[in-house]
Amino acid sequence: MIKRDMYMDNAEAEAADRANPPLPNDELQDRRLAWWREARFGMFIHWGLYSLLGGVWKGQTVPGAYGEHIMLRGQIPVKEYERLAEAFNPVRFDADAWVRAAKDAGMKYIVITAKHHDGFALYDSAADDFNIVKRSPFGRDPMKELAEACRKEGIKLCFYYSHSMDWHHPDSQGNTHDYPNNIGAWDPLESWVNDEDKFTRYERYLEEKAFPQVRELLTGYGDVAIVWFDCGHKVTDEQGQRFVDTVRSLQPDCLVNRRVRRDGFGDYGNSGDNQLHIRINRKDWESIHTMNDSWGYKKTDHNWKSVTSLLHNMIDVFSLNGNYLLNVGPTPEGEFDEPSKHILREIGRWLKTNGESVYGTTGSPIGKPQWGRCTAKDGTLYLHVFEWPASGRLIVPGLRNDVLNTYLLADPQRCPLAHRRLNGEDVLIEVPAGPLDPNITVVVVEYEGEIDANPVKRLLEQDHINRFGAFDGDIQGSDLRYDTGKKDRDVVTNWVDPADYIQWTFRAETPGTCRVTVVYGAAEGEAGGTYRVELCGQRLQGTVLPKGGWYDFGSAELGTVRIPGPGTYMLTVKPDAITGTALMNLKEVRLTFSGE
Repeated sequence: MIKRDMYMDNAEAEAADRANPPLPNDELQDRRLAWWREARFGMFIHWGLYSLLGGVWKGQTVPGAYGEHIMLRGQIPVKEYERLAEAFNPVRFDADAWVRAAKDAGMKYIVITAKHHDGFALYDSAADDFNIVKRSPFGRDPMKELAEACRKEGIKLCFYYSHSMDWHHPDSQGNTHDYPNNIGAWDPLESWVNDEDKFTRYERYLEEKAFPQVRELLTGYGDVAIVWFDCGHKVTDEQGQRFVDTVRSLQPDCLVNRRVRRDGFGDYGNSGDNQLHIRINRKDWESIHTMNDSWGYKKTDHNWKSVTSLLHNMIDVFSLNGNYLLNVGPTPEGEFDEPSKHILREIGRWLKTNGESVYGTTGSPIGKPQWGRCTAKDGTLYLHVFEWPASGRLIVPGLRNDVLNTYLLADPQRCPLAHRRLNGEDVLIEVPAGPLDPNITVVVVEYEGEIDANPVKRLLEQDHINRFGAFDGDIQGSDLRYDTGKKDRDVVTNWVDPADYIQWTFRAETPGTCRVTVVYGAAEGEAGGTYRVELCGQRLQGTVLPKGGWYDFGSAELGTVRIPGPGTYMLTVKPDAITGTALMNLKEVRLTFSGE
């Protein structure tokens, strides 16, 4: 089950793609997106009245991962929430310091919450006085200061604006503890769109507050690079298009993200929040991530991600031709906290050396190698090695071009590395005994001509386990589906039909024996059944052994299969019998090569 505090982004990620509006002219689209495709990396900033509470209301920690949802989750009455503004005085706010921190981290654009779901605007709004200038002792417009700081430093300024929900406005969505007849936070569009009273009142909110505030942001702060909308699954197609048209009418070059409505809208796509694994359905897309769990500042959230894990996640996104937006939740005083500053400094240090492998690159033409990820640019592959090969032999799979040169990007001398072609598809590079950087070492491959590559996974015979993740497999059937792709949700789930199965394509270059291991979760008292793994005409049988919950993962070693020799093969997992409510949540299949 999905936790309810995650309701918004899951609905965004899973919104149905119905008849789409026409996409803009390709030339106009490319012109708008040119800077964004070059930038690759930006900063998200969630800051507002919720930062003052830090996830705690009247001495009690409010349930839910997201600190910025405290008004809804804590059912804080509007009148009490409004009074928080009297204490919101971020005297340590320094727009120049924020922008310098982003720039030093290697970020090229900033997306700041001009207004989040709580309805409090972080700028001087004439459309609604519930804002930082009119209601707080701070009395300044931080968006104006940020706009000036961004102009000085050459950073693109972008505004997050919660257009679909506003818990402060009596006619919007989400707040039913103050306004019982409102549209509820979890109410689907279909439940109210034909309700004349709710629809009419919601339109009043849009016309009184949402559209006027979007116009203010686009006319009072200079060039705006993106208006970043949220929860578009809660508005109609017509309403979503009106927001796009409003932006286009005022700043034609300003980008709009898909969350203005759904896929088919806006200039580029978005993943779900903190979605580590994704099935790409749009050329241009963006992945958004927190450094801990919450987006807004939360006093009790000390679950900080490691720099290595964030860098790996970031490079994974770049290798899939995506942009990466990393969040900071400033304190109520207006500062970045120390853990955030440490992470930003370390990412900036890595990018100062390796930025060439990020900015202006495109996705990997060679798929997802077992040792890491790849980006590409102008006759060059950048091999981001997450797992250094103990043998000193790094195989570049699927590269058919002639290789001109290879070297380590962090090597100031760029000394050539020995390399040779193994066959028509693969190149071997001899690398040093250990990596130059404990996070990611980048190996550069310069090749001749237009790229000619095979993205099909190549089985590696040594140094690495060959992992076939659920999100990299292709589902066949009616009920089996990919989970959210969040942490530990990188599984296929709802395996209730014995006719459904998942398969992967891979190739091998040598004969040999592989040990087969299946990693899955199976809830005790619910999951159950038998299944088979098929490969090279061989079958291995497995029995689901439920233990713990659906996301408590264990592994089962099924035996070995024989790879007969070079060729392209299919790896398939199929049920034999489903004896529980579902078979299992399959996370991955591993093939460990053990030679002849």
